[in-house]
Amino acid sequence: MNFLRQFHNIVSDQNTDFSEKITELLKFGLDVFNLDFAIISRVENNVYTVIHVIAPDDAIAVGTQFELSGTYCTHTLTANKAISFHQASKSTIAEHPCYLNFKLESYIGAPIFVGNKVFGTLNFSAPQPSLPFNDDAHDYVELFAQWLGNEFARNSASKKLIKKNSMLAQVEKVAKIGSWELDLASNRLYWSKQTKAIHEVPEDFTPLLDNAIEYYKKGPSRDAIELAVKEAIEDGKQWNIEIELITAKGKPIWVSTFGEPEFKNGKCVRLIGTFQDITKSVLLREELKKQKADAERTLEDRSILLAKISHELRTPLNGITGMLTTLLYEKSEQKREEKLKVALRSADILLNIINEVLDFSKINHGELKLEPCHFLLKTIFVDLASLYLPLYQEKNLNFEVDIDISDKCWTYCDNTRITQIVSNLLSNALKFTEQGDIKLRAVAQQQGDDVLLNLRVSDSGVGMSESFMKSLFSPFTQEVNKERKKGGTGLGLAIVKELIDYMGGSIKVTSEYGKGSCFDIQLTLKRGVAQTSDLITAANIDFSTLPLSILVVDDNQINRFVLKAHLEKLGLTADYACDGIDAINKCKQNNYNLIFMDCVMPEMDGIEATSILREELICPVHKTYIVALTANTSADDKAACKRAGMDLFVSKPVKNTAIEQAIISAKEHLFM
Repeated sequence: MNFLRQFHNIVSDQNTDFSEKITELLKFGLDVFNLDFAIISRVENNVYTVIHVIAPDDAIAVGTQFELSGTYCTHTLTANKAISFHQASKSTIAEHPCYLNFKLESYIGAPIFVGNKVFGTLNFSAPQPSLPFNDDAHDYVELFAQWLGNEFARNSASKKLIKKNSMLAQVEKVAKIGSWELDLASNRLYWSKQTKAIHEVPEDFTPLLDNAIEYYKKGPSRDAIELAVKEAIEDGKQWNIEIELITAKGKPIWVSTFGEPEFKNGKCVRLIGTFQDITKSVLLREELKKQKADAERTLEDRSILLAKISHELRTPLNGITGMLTTLLYEKSEQKREEKLKVALRSADILLNIINEVLDFSKINHGELKLEPCHFLLKTIFVDLASLYLPLYQEKNLNFEVDIDISDKCWTYCDNTRITQIVSNLLSNALKFTEQGDIKLRAVAQQQGDDVLLNLRVSDSGVGMSESFMKSLFSPFTQEVNKERKKGGTGLGLAIVKELIDYMGGSIKVTSEYGKGSCFDIQLTLKRGVAQTSDLITAANIDFSTLPLSILVVDDNQINRFVLKAHLEKLGLTADYACDGIDAINKCKQNNYNLIFMDCVMPEMDGIEATSILREELICPVHKTYIVALTANTSADDKAACKRAGMDLFVSKPVKNTAIEQAIISAKEHLFM
């Protein structure tokens, strides 16, 4: 009983750890058996490794290894039970290497099992003979070995569990997946570390069933989790749902929660599950849904717009082709003139539509560039007023113009785009006003190096509803306003807004349905430098007397025919080339002093041809004036023409006035 009591006291002491208990047991065994050495070994692959030891003068160190066959323990493991020798020199193992090497006379040992596998051995020994070991001694050493085996197994399982839990915690952290458990018998709720992190509560937080439900957002989310828990307890249903959560810090998040019940004897005793923060994936999914919906809506709106543009294009085309066709059979000079005016007006409308589409395309692709120049600001509004006055008079509308701009106010701005902005607004007012007034007010004030321009275009037309105004500047999303269905592409106001934004200005719109609209614009322009004008009016020139030798270069026969008609009207004749190579060959044979050069042609374009004509001095700058003709009107295109050696830039479609001014410029360059 003394042995068992002391053994129990050692192994049950809660104030000592496993290593300390082993040391106490080994000392206790040495006292019980009256021996000198106590060893616990680990045996693997016939290698005997010392893992715990008590030896006189620390003669054996932990980690020392022997061949298993060179130790008495080989007999212990062969016997698979406790064995002993009290005087090895007079026994059957006198020739054993362990005795020959270490002269150990007495030995008692037992195998240590972890589960069904041999872990190693526990043994006590001494160099001197001892009294014979009785059955109790064998029982004692086997009891030691059995306890050690159980503790090794428990420690191994504990280490694996700790490692597993550590790995699980890491996985939870990386994947943002937490775990939870609810014991229904005690109503005890457990949250893992990651679950607490998701809820943004401290690690020492103790969740309670009552307060846990409060984290779920009131409404569908809380209703969903309460129903899921109820069905799990009552019907054994699992759940896997995505719901909204409000963390302890008030942060709204989305979580995916999985849960399943555990039943015993037909009763639910436990709920377990996982908890994952899926906020990013939910937001991404919703954003993708929104983008998809926006893309589908944009594609639909663009299809509608393209259909609308197609319709709008056909109207002026019908006017052009219809009038020109009937001209073939028209005998009356007056009617011929009327039909030609209709055709020309239709051509202008068609060109405006094309320009709107091209401008909007440039804006959408970020290709729009402003082309500023020094310009007398007041002339923009004087010209527009004179242009629109007869149009308003035709509809019996009162047109009021108030221009408060100094006659000496020069600005450095893109006057073409300012003209486009105001022209679009005046055209819009004309379209949607059947009676009453249209007002244009322009005020410019100098502020340091800037000029503050305030514009107002107002009308007494049909006005706009509040819902229509929300999408006023978005042609692909404009709501339908039946009173404003007057035709057009719907791009005009969108271009106005983009141009104003691009110029760093602002636009404000006020409107009352049935009473009219008002557009207020503010632009900050740079002060310009006064420019001298030496323009000579075409009316004072007899072009037919000018000593010009003209070459027209264009790959398109219709374009050549159009330019021929313009020149013949001025009393001029020309030679013609169909591409850049043909032009160079003709220039080598003839001394042309005025060339109209198309820029885009097959074989060799106008820019390359001009470069060759200039570089090889076939057409020197002082002897030949080269005018670029192209439909590409960007600043980059103009710069490319200038680098090639062209003197002037005329955009297509070409008008009489542009040809006249080009010839006047050539005259001044060549003969003055």
